[in-house]
Amino acid sequence: MTDYFKIDSLKRALIVGLAALTLTACSGGDSAKPTSATGSNSEYLVPNDHVTGSPDAPVTVVEYASVACGACAGWHNQVYPEFKKKYVDTGKVRYVFREYVTGVPEYADAGFMIALCAADENYFKNIAFQFKRFNQIMKMGQQGKARDAYIGIAKSAGLSEDEFVTCMQNQELRDQYKAKMQTGVDMGVTATPAFFINGKKEKVYTLETIEDVILPLLGEPIPDRTAETDAEAPETKAE
Repeated sequence: MTDYFKIDSLKRALIVGLAALTLTACSGGDSAKPTSATGSNSEYLVPNDHVTGSPDAPVTVVEYASVACGACAGWHNQVYPEFKKKYVDTGKVRYVFREYVTGVPEYADAGFMIALCAADENYFKNIAFQFKRFNQIMKMGQQGKARDAYIGIAKSAGLSEDEFVTCMQNQELRDQYKAKMQTGVDMGVTATPAFFINGKKEKVYTLETIEDVILPLLGEPIPDRTAETDAEAPETKAE
């Protein structure tokens, strides 16, 4: 297990620093189960996807993100709750989360593996928990306590410390998420968060920019925001 939290990784976490805790892109409470590419709009799904929302939704939003990415944490903590409430929970949008390693690779791998080893129905809850704890995880990494941080995350997901160790050795699950990551590489993803709406890559870092794309697809008018300024975040590049 110490292989996942070497001194080099901790040094890398220090480089990430406080700047990564904001909506700066990363390089390099839901329930859902993995799904095969079947059902409505199945052309937007790949095997072992984690999906939430109605399978009959006319819009599918696929996000490639990393639990070790500050920009991803910012989007999930600041934008996703309202997006989910307005569009996913109402059956208008189906949302897909795909693992993509950016930020501190060892941290991303450990976080993804815990979410995949735990009960499928808690996958989205665990991902959300990690994004909410992002600052704390990075701080613990700077203090040389990254392993303790991820043991705590594992326990919150219902895994014992021994199960956490076993989980980190599960190459089959690791290959599953890497296969999904490869689909992003094939589609031109080089940074996170990256979004595809009905198969088309879009820069949608705010709720307003998301609405500008999905409302026409839903046949709904775009609100007049002449007094508003849309903010965009740079992306974090995969390593």
